[in-house]
Amino acid sequence: MVRHHDGYRSLLLISRDPKTAPTVDIWDVTRKPILDQNGHFDHAVLQINPMHHVTTRDDRKAIVIYTEAGRAFHRPIWSEVDSIDFRFRSETIREWLTECETYHPGCRKVLKVDVELAARMIQVREQEPNLYSTRLVPSEGIDLHNKPYLVLSHVWGGIDLPCKTTSENIAQYYDIGIDFDNLPKTFQDAVRITTAIGFQYLWIDSLCIIQDDERDWQRESAKMAAIYRAATITLSATSANNSHEGCGLSPKRQSVKRFSGPGSGSLDFAARETVVLGRSSTDILKEQLRDGPVHSRAWILQEKLLSRRILHAVHSQFVWQCNVITESEDGMIHQQKSDSLLGIAQRNSDVFTSKEKSEVSESSAYEFDRHWWGCVADYSERTLSVASDQYAALAGIVKHYQEMTGDQPIVGLWERHLIVHLAWEVLRDPREQTVPLVEPNSRRPSWTWMSFCHGSVKVWATVQWKYLLKNESTPWDLGIVYQAQVLNANVKWSGQPLTSDPSGSTIRIRGIMRRMLRPKPVRSAVRSPLRLDPGIPDDGGGSREYDTFALFAYVLSPVLINQPPFITTTYLILQATEPEDRGQYMRIGKMVLTEEFHMGGEPEYVPEGVQRDITLV
Repeated sequence: MVRHHDGYRSLLLISRDPKTAPTVDIWDVTRKPILDQNGHFDHAVLQINPMHHVTTRDDRKAIVIYTEAGRAFHRPIWSEVDSIDFRFRSETIREWLTECETYHPGCRKVLKVDVELAARMIQVREQEPNLYSTRLVPSEGIDLHNKPYLVLSHVWGGIDLPCKTTSENIAQYYDIGIDFDNLPKTFQDAVRITTAIGFQYLWIDSLCIIQDDERDWQRESAKMAAIYRAATITLSATSANNSHEGCGLSPKRQSVKRFSGPGSGSLDFAARETVVLGRSSTDILKEQLRDGPVHSRAWILQEKLLSRRILHAVHSQFVWQCNVITESEDGMIHQQKSDSLLGIAQRNSDVFTSKEKSEVSESSAYEFDRHWWGCVADYSERTLSVASDQYAALAGIVKHYQEMTGDQPIVGLWERHLIVHLAWEVLRDPREQTVPLVEPNSRRPSWTWMSFCHGSVKVWATVQWKYLLKNESTPWDLGIVYQAQVLNANVKWSGQPLTSDPSGSTIRIRGIMRRMLRPKPVRSAVRSPLRLDPGIPDDGGGSREYDTFALFAYVLSPVLINQPPFITTTYLILQATEPEDRGQYMRIGKMVLTEEFHMGGEPEYVPEGVQRDITLV
């Protein structure tokens, strides 16, 4: 084998007589090795292809070589031990935590000490090897702002949990404890990991929230943002389809062989076999992190975005993810990145530290808006077992966003740019969105995407946020030249704010109304710019007139020379709730029209129509 400056180059061993001796082709398929300060690489991946008249594709082998220059070389996962349990691997978790607490200021706790946390925790102890004590305890007297604790993020999986906390058994769980043997395997693994890393407290939703007490459930679910943000580590059972599959970590693993360096100054290294044919074990691991069962669940989105540190348990190993790094236990994945809301906050500190809305720049505020609608799009495509959890499952993200920006939540929308937020769009593909639609006249508030049953539509914001800002360097990029005015947003929750029913909420708004025929498409095979929301019957064709309400309009420079600038106006399509009452309307659709823009000497632009004050329900 020949050493090359960035690993190993291929070496072809050719036999003159392939029927008597094999031909061996060795390829370096290493991707992005990490170099230390001395230029030593941390790993290499070699693919070995024997070619002989009796060999097949199955005879190909791939080997990972991990060197002493890598961060993970001395971790148990690269030892020659055949079986490693949670206790043996806990040293790696503690190393990650120590490094994060010492060197990652962006991962430190930013909660105020008066923020209310969980009402109860699970106290765990290992009384003797493999004998565990688990007891529900009230959090009064426990300083959860400073005491380390772990929270479990997992998929329930549509199966009944034999030991969830109810009004009937909570006294027993307090006094006697919870039988460890009755816990589903995922919970048992969480207890083992918690004790192995030296923690005493664990939070699991089904055990720490009284499941048949609606008031307790609303109160505790509203604290989700604080619970996950304050947690020292979030343990994610990333690969498990339900609570009985465990954390997916088998003590058995691929065998590893360690070698001493061949000479003075050379590095020791370890080797193990890996997957061949284009998809390495690292590729598979990244796929498990991206597409694991936990990422299909709506509740888990806030856990992913709000946690400071996530310990992913996948089929083969642990993966550490904080606001600074993502690293696999074997060191083959090491990335400096973060997609959490906390990470976004660090990059936009002028927003979340501002005390007054006037202090926040429009560009920074729009950046948060853009990120918010990314969350909404992700959230709307995840599954939710209980339809009534639609609001509660997003409440943690809403509360944290509110704290960072100083903005006020308006049932899935935001007050600062409420006129723009009202321009959301929904799509229903019956092949993908299988949850039945709510009858339109009972969908309230009609002005928010959240009143659609979760899973019945796909939601996104179609506006390009950068177009709303004036660009001084381009003469006709004027940004917003017209927008309606919000007179009052009256949000009414039936119970706990953010987690209960807001169907009585209304918005009083002033703007330009106009009755219009449906515009024709700009060209064939293209939909009309007027689009009705899913569930609204489309029976009028091109002859029906609709009530339109102009939300906002912005102007952009022409694409071609000698063209005029263009103005794009976004309208709500409305329907009076009562034929005789033309002051109260429900949303039934949206329209976006782009036309040539001519000011005509007017001091400001106003769409065609009549100014009205109306109430959206």
